[in-house]
This record gives sequence, C-alpha cells and structure tokens, in this order.
Amino acid sequence: MLAATSIFLMLDAIHAIRTPRSMEIMLPMRDGTNLHMPENKDGDKKFTAIVDRSPYGYGDMEWMTDIFIPFGFAAVGQDMRGTEKSEGNFTMWQSDKWDSEDLGNWIVAQPWSNGKVMTLGASADGIGSLQTPMNHPEWLKAQYVIWAPDSMYDILFPQGAYKQETAEDWIHGLTMPNPDVATANIQTIYDNEAHTPFWRAIETTKEVAANVDFPTAFWAGWYDLFVEGNIKAFDLYNKYSAESVRYTSKILIDPLGHCLDGFDFFTEHVVMGRTALELAQMFEVYGIRPVSRSGIKNITFYVMSSNDDAGKEAGQYWTSLEDWPDAKNTDFFIHEDMSASIKPPIKDDTVSSSYKVDPADPILTVGGNNLPPGIGGSIPCGPMDQSEVDKRDDVLTFQTDTFDHDFAMAGGMSATLYVSSDAIDTDFMVKISDVYPTGEAILIQDNALRMRWRHGGLSPEYVEKDKVYKIELSLSNTAWVVAPGHSLRFSIQSSNNPRFSVNPQNGLLLADETYPGVNITATNTIYHSTRYPSKITLPMVEKHIALPRVHNVLEAVQKAYPMIDEDMVTKFNNGMMNRMKKA
Repeated sequence: MLAATSIFLMLDAIHAIRTPRSMEIMLPMRDGTNLHMPENKDGDKKFTAIVDRSPYGYGDMEWMTDIFIPFGFAAVGQDMRGTEKSEGNFTMWQSDKWDSEDLGNWIVAQPWSNGKVMTLGASADGIGSLQTPMNHPEWLKAQYVIWAPDSMYDILFPQGAYKQETAEDWIHGLTMPNPDVATANIQTIYDNEAHTPFWRAIETTKEVAANVDFPTAFWAGWYDLFVEGNIKAFDLYNKYSAESVRYTSKILIDPLGHCLDGFDFFTEHVVMGRTALELAQMFEVYGIRPVSRSGIKNITFYVMSSNDDAGKEAGQYWTSLEDWPDAKNTDFFIHEDMSASIKPPIKDDTVSSSYKVDPADPILTVGGNNLPPGIGGSIPCGPMDQSEVDKRDDVLTFQTDTFDHDFAMAGGMSATLYVSSDAIDTDFMVKISDVYPTGEAILIQDNALRMRWRHGGLSPEYVEKDKVYKIELSLSNTAWVVAPGHSLRFSIQSSNNPRFSVNPQNGLLLADETYPGVNITATNTIYHSTRYPSKITLPMVEKHIALPRVHNVLEAVQKAYPMIDEDMVTKFNNGMMNRMKKA
C-alpha cells in the first residue's frame, strides 16, 4: 500500500530572503492513499522544485533543499512511506520509484511549477533518489546523490557476509508509525540472504543509467560504508547515460563520508574542502553557476596517507582529474615466512598456514567502513590501529619490506586466495594496513567473503572438507600513499564482529528457524605456493603524474563561487553534521 507522506514546500524569489512558508496537506497516491503535501498560493510565480525524500523527516535531513530557496527554487521534503509522519509500511525502497514518480507528477501539475524537478539525497535519501530515474519521468532534470550505493545487497551482504549490526541498528533507529515493521524488515533481509530479485529490483543498472539525460553529481567517502557502491553508481551514470550527458557526471570523494569519527586523522582542508566542493558541485548540477573555471574537474578526491610527518609529505591533499587515474594492478604474493612481495612463491603446493576459528571468541572490530555511533549505527569507524588485533593466534599477518619511496595507490583493490576448511562453511577476511615505523598498523580497507555464497547465486554452495578453493575478494577502493619508512600489512582472519555477523560455521542460513544453531570450531588454511599463489592486488600509480596536488581547494572553489565564503561553509557543515548525528 502506498504511504501517506509528509511534504514540506518552501518558496522564495531569486536572491530575495523572505521568511519561507511551510505548509502541509494530504496528497492521494495512485492507490488512493494520501501523502502529506504542501499547498501553494503564490499565483503566477514559477519554480523548479528540488526534492529530498527521506525516512528521517524535515527535522533531520529534508531541510537540505532549503539552501536553494534564495536561488529561486521550491524546496520539497517528503517522508518516505512508513516513516516519520507518513502512513503505510517502510519497504526498504521497494516502492520509491512509484512514490517519487507520483510526487513529481503532482509537483509539475501545480500552478507554481515550471515543469522541472531535481533531486537531492544523502544516505537513505540518496538510495531513494537513485530509484527516481527507473520510470524515466520526463520532469527529472538533475540529481545530486550523497553517500549512496548502486546495490543494497552488496552493502548488507558483501560477498555473502552479513553486516548484521549495521542493518539492524539502522532499521530499529527509524521512526515508524508501526514499529512492528522493523521486525518484518529484518525478517525480509534474512529471507533474502541470497542475491534475490528483491534486491535486484532496487539496483542501479546500465538500463536505469540509460534513463539519465540530465546533469548529475555524486559525493562519496573513502571510509564510508557505501564507498564502493557509490563509485559504481557514478560510473554507471557516467558511462551509460544518454549521449548528451555521457561522461559529464561529477564525483567528490572525501576521506570520510558518514565516518565522522575519523576527522582528526586527516590534516589538509578536509572539513572546509569537502563542504565547499559539495556546495560548488550542487550549484553547477542545479544550473546556478559552473565551477569549471576554478580548476575543479569532474573527479575530485582526497589523497590519503599516514598522519605522521612522512605521510603529510607523501599524501594528505586534494586532487582533481578529468578521469580516474591510470593504475597498474600490482600483485603482492604472500609467503611462508609471513612476508609479502611482488616475487611469486617458489615452493610447491604443500606450503600453507593454518589457524583455528572459534565462533564463540570472535575477533572484535576496530574501525573501518562502518556506520558509526550517532548516525544510525554503533560501530566505530575510520583509520584505526590494528596492531593489537593482529597479535591474535587466529590472525595471519603478511608484511612487505619497508618502502624507501612513496608507494601510491588509487583505485580498486582485491585479494585472490587459495583456501580450505574442515567446516562446512566459514568466512575469509582480508585487511590492508599501513604499518608505521613506530608499530601502529592503520587500517586502509578490509572486506569479507562467506564461503557458501562464494559464487553468488540463489542457493548456498557448501565446503568440502580440506578441499582447496580459489576465492576472490573485492577489497573496495582507496587513494592512499604509503610513505617512505612505512610498510603494508595484509591480515587474514575469519571473524570481524560486529562489522560482520559471526559465522557459526554449521551451514545454517539466517532464515532457518534454528539459526544460529551449535557453533563449529574450524581449522582454516591459506595456501601460498607455486600451485596456489595467494596474493593481494593493489592499484599502483605514479603519484606525481596521476595524483597532482590541488593546494587550496577552498580558495579554488571561491574563485568560481564568491558566495561560498568560509562562514557559509562552516555554518553549512555544522548544520549538516548536527543533523546527520541525529539522523
């Protein structure tokens, strides 16, 4: 059933700061259900509407469209079905392509509308806005998408491993008129542990991207839980949109995204830079003023490094490019002496390393791409020290020699492992860390793979005891320079809780009424030999060629947008962060 939805409309004339009017009425959807909507009485004034549809309400996220009121836009906020003031049940975005279409159709039929609608959305709102092009509404004229992925399945079940804490903390944190819906949504997640049509119905695909014939831009964060999917959505829009706008989409990647915990690690214009760049991109996408004259190009991101003096010299700056850096995939093989190098193994297939995995004693999460406390989650995030975790007996660590020069990475990372287990099911996880001369091991990225879903598909494929399997793990994306005097560490383990749910290793699916059942302690083995050359693949770039410095990004933006002064950036950033902390 379609939901009754709360809508807030705010109108103003170009550059004229009046007290905006906020009104609420009920608007019937296609099935007769009423949505909460505004009523306008401004007569012959015509406006483009910027819309934010959110499960958080006007008090948290929908206010963001208000910043465009002084530039002659109507600001519209809508509570997603089953949240805040809306009726119906929250459907985890299954109905958003229809709800957003009904809303847009209503807007363009109003006497104050000029027939154009643009969308803005961060996080859950951004996921909802990615549904809007699915029906190819002719009124959709621009989109700005913040911290939102192309595929929710890949977020909640990356390579089959369930992010239980993230999913369930967030769902229980929503304000729903019917609180029983939270329990029903979690059961739906369990029932769709495989990559089912339920998830595919809300994915951004090439076919969806082909409906994009308008300006677009994206904002991601390297330590954001959505970063990989956020970049994939941008690439789809950029490569498969209508020819008139193909390769014109823009992306901003700051170090953090949702991960407010990590601000102090990064040193160079992070808060001011990400906020000013976001505002500049928005103004360009919505047709207020282009930013190209400032030297800010289509792909702009923060180049990370360690936060010691060597790292500040090697990285910790913004760069701006027309296209992604040209990276050379470089393999680092792991060896029996626990080293890692570009030299392949030279010993036969009997060489391996093993460790015990006890589900009753999981390895605890320390940082990473998590939804942190205060923003709908409960797991600390960001570039945190793994050195104590790495000392555990159930963690294998392989480390490179110390680099005597900058080692720059920009792009996607992966692991190819040859593994076996004496359990019917288990997980394999890889962390990549920057190791300081002083011993800290700062997490760059990590990910997991649940063996029963190693091939995807709709049915689990269990493990034969002691059979060697080749598995490939995506380790997401980064832009990181390893400074001279530092090394890289690759940690392999089989739990990381609560980032990932603990695998009881007994083969039970989440929806099984007896789950989690009895824990099985397993022996897991990693092979590193001529026959089974396990490796980590990293996107090496020539730093000075591929990652040029943009020294003062705030100054560059202000050349194109004199109205974006430091005071405006500070107020907007503080307002957004305060709202996000409550969301």
